[in-house]
Amino acid sequence: MGNTTPKPLIDSSLQHRPVASRQYCTVSNSGVERHTSAPPVSIGSPRFHPHAKGKNIRLDTQLRRATRKNSFCNGITFSQRPVRLYEKVRLRFSGVHTGWSGALRFGFTSLDPSNLVLADIPKYACPDLVTRPGYWAKALPERLAMRDSVLAFWADRHGRVFYSINDGEPILFHCGLSVGCLLWAIIDIYGITQEVTLLVLEDFVYLLSGKIIDHVWSGLLCVPGGSLPT
Repeated sequence: MGNTTPKPLIDSSLQHRPVASRQYCTVSNSGVERHTSAPPVSIGSPRFHPHAKGKNIRLDTQLRRATRKNSFCNGITFSQRPVRLYEKVRLRFSGVHTGWSGALRFGFTSLDPSNLVLADIPKYACPDLVTRPGYWAKALPERLAMRDSVLAFWADRHGRVFYSINDGEPILFHCGLSVGCLLWAIIDIYGITQEVTLLVLEDFVYLLSGKIIDHVWSGLLCVPGGSLPT
């Protein structure tokens, strides 16, 4: 038997379907599901929800940078809008405090964060939030939460969550999401992670190109007479 080509993580044969034609379930805080035809999801880059956030979180005026001001917890945030399947939520670790232990927790929820009040938001995404129906999140390994690194995470149509660091290989993170529901991102700015910045695609390309250039220069410094290609 000959070698077979490994199946890609994302089904490239998946045909686009308008979001408005799909049936979604909306889940209330009481746990009751109601199936409806959802309106199209905004295609603008995700921002932080302005009101659904832990008591130690401060947001910038553009709702792209979230900073935890005190302690190591009470740093839960959500995306302002639902995130589409296969849409990558990208964020940069713009502030790291090595005096704590543990790092960012992230995932998704099928409950609209707009319905939450401060008293509903616990200190920790894990284990407090994820024990509730409709919430899925896990911790990023601390060694990966380095300052200026870029985390991307997304969900697929099979209910799996993947992530990558600095546009590296996708890593399976979680399984079992209810993908028939709208999904909002959960980002818990926890432990050594003190500040994160949500990126638009142009920001990510700029940061990635800078890292590549730095890598090239580092290589040239190790080679006598090295020079940039022309």
